[in-house]
Amino acid sequence: MKVRSVAAVLTAAMLIPAGAAFAEGEKTTVSIWSTFTDAQDAYLRKTAEDFNALNPEYEVIVQTQENKNFTSNVYQSVVNGVGPDIIFNYGSEAAKYVGAGLVANLDEYIYDEEIGIENFDELLPEYLFDEINGFEDGHIHYLPGYTTGPILYYNATMLEELGLAVPTTWAELEEVSRAIKAAKPEVTPFGIDSLVDIAQTLMLETGCSYIDTENKEVGFGGAADRIAWLGQMAQEGLFAITAPTGGYFSNDFNAGLVAMYYGSCAGVPYINPNGFDYAVAPAPTSGEEGAVYTIWNRGPIVFSANGEKAEMGAYLFVKYMMTTPEVAEGWAEAVLALTPWLNAQKVDGYEAYVASQPALAAVQDNFDIGISFPSVTGASETRDAIKEMATVVAGGADAAEAMAACVETCNNAIKGN
Repeated sequence: MKVRSVAAVLTAAMLIPAGAAFAEGEKTTVSIWSTFTDAQDAYLRKTAEDFNALNPEYEVIVQTQENKNFTSNVYQSVVNGVGPDIIFNYGSEAAKYVGAGLVANLDEYIYDEEIGIENFDELLPEYLFDEINGFEDGHIHYLPGYTTGPILYYNATMLEELGLAVPTTWAELEEVSRAIKAAKPEVTPFGIDSLVDIAQTLMLETGCSYIDTENKEVGFGGAADRIAWLGQMAQEGLFAITAPTGGYFSNDFNAGLVAMYYGSCAGVPYINPNGFDYAVAPAPTSGEEGAVYTIWNRGPIVFSANGEKAEMGAYLFVKYMMTTPEVAEGWAEAVLALTPWLNAQKVDGYEAYVASQPALAAVQDNFDIGISFPSVTGASETRDAIKEMATVVAGGADAAEAMAACVETCNNAIKGN
């Protein structure tokens, strides 16, 4: 999801130490570090205020942070005992802290008889339990807060002018891209905002596995031919992995320099076409049995470095925000995303909200083939290695050699080397 930085990093002197108690009332402070945009940040702050009113022994505070180098700043702060109690990120980010014991074991709270989440195993779709239970130590260290995913943005005016149908498969995408390039050589037919996700999808659709957590190795080494295809498309100028003017492809799409692109559904607010109509569609797949779709879930990670009281307060806030249907549904709307929580999906107005957002409907259309990934040591490094592999192959490197190097890098990372 795109987020804009809204303030400079708070200095240590400005931060209230997590877990500190106020003199009056002995409140336990729980800190959330946020990089959300203004409207999203406002909803998060309002949620914290509502929680505080219901739980006077806690004071949840939201501290705005600079987006640049956010995760590395969080890591250094947590390791040094001056970090936040909660951040919102991917499960793969939580995995970085597991070995050092710096993240809370949320399952110990979730299934507690007194403060647990009632009927927790019935509140999320089945595929998400593979993700939240995929940490190497067997504990839950993160919960999904909202769901987004890649979709296809396309210049509807151009495709109609050229008599081209919206591509739904990779084969159709190549065919349409070739037709656009032939008719309009100055236009890049297809841009890719998230190279790693499209590469993962192409590999997994061959039937290979991703990360074998038991043997600590990856299982996609035999899918080099699909990466070779991706590289060929880039070398022929049909696909682009870097936006011509830098940043995300939305700017070049708006200018008519790119006809279609694969990007986050959260990018809709950044689409302002210059003289043409645009539309969105589900991201292409193989169109065959075994087709997959990578779904992105971001949510709260609770750290344990600031003491038991802060950890407990952080869990209770997460429970309130994630499992109170109206609160979880409102959060999804605030971040222009889908809610993964099945009880929140039943809130009045949610279906109408999704229907009013074609980009979200495009993500939802691929839910039946959605997949998630294990959050283990090396998961983040694996994504980085896949992106690097796809990048060098797009630049002309041999796919088999690049794949072999990628597999070696991933296996070392997964083993903690």
